[in-house]
Amino acid sequence: MSFIKKNYLLIAAGVLIVIALTSCSKTDKTYYDYNNTAGTFKGTTYEYLTAQTGLYDSLLFVANRLTGLSNALKTGNITLFAANNRSFELALFNINQARKDSIPAMAQVSLATIDSALLDTFVCRYIIPGLQHTDSLKGFTDGKLYASYRYDYNMQLQYVATNASGYLGGGPKAITFSDPRNSIFTRNWVRVNTITVDIKTSNGMLHLLPAGHDFGFGNDFIKRVNKR
Repeated sequence: MSFIKKNYLLIAAGVLIVIALTSCSKTDKTYYDYNNTAGTFKGTTYEYLTAQTGLYDSLLFVANRLTGLSNALKTGNITLFAANNRSFELALFNINQARKDSIPAMAQVSLATIDSALLDTFVCRYIIPGLQHTDSLKGFTDGKLYASYRYDYNMQLQYVATNASGYLGGGPKAITFSDPRNSIFTRNWVRVNTITVDIKTSNGMLHLLPAGHDFGFGNDFIKRVNKR
């Protein structure tokens, strides 16, 4: 092998090593600072929900039906975990399926006919007084209990940061929002993770829940609506 060819091979090998080392370094933070927040909305929490056409009609209908709730969304210093239309549809489907299958069968219900006091109890679990954002939760490794709006029912909030591109905690921010169901045993809790967090409105903070979330956190709501 010629001297020139040997040098060429050595140079090529060196270039590959540099490339490999550069690729393995963690100086590229493209995903490290991933943020799935929607920033600031120039309007109230109520106006934000109204602006998302076709997404939060059920929540708005309930808020307008229940005394003082729409005003809380307009002027209250609150944090809302927003359940969308699909979440209410899932809850109503499960409620009415159980009513249909009961003996004797029970009449079907809707958001307009469910007992308002009961509906208010469960809707208020999605509202936490004050502005609770992801940064305020970072110091609580195991999460923290917060008394819900109006009824002081304990809900649990826990900050979650997923991993991305090899960076620990460099993925999307999220909050695990849990109904502890008055139990100290986490196996009895019902949880849901947010899909978007930290939307600051003129009067509050918004975190958005996924469409697959069953409004009311499952069986407790169904049983209480269907209680004879």
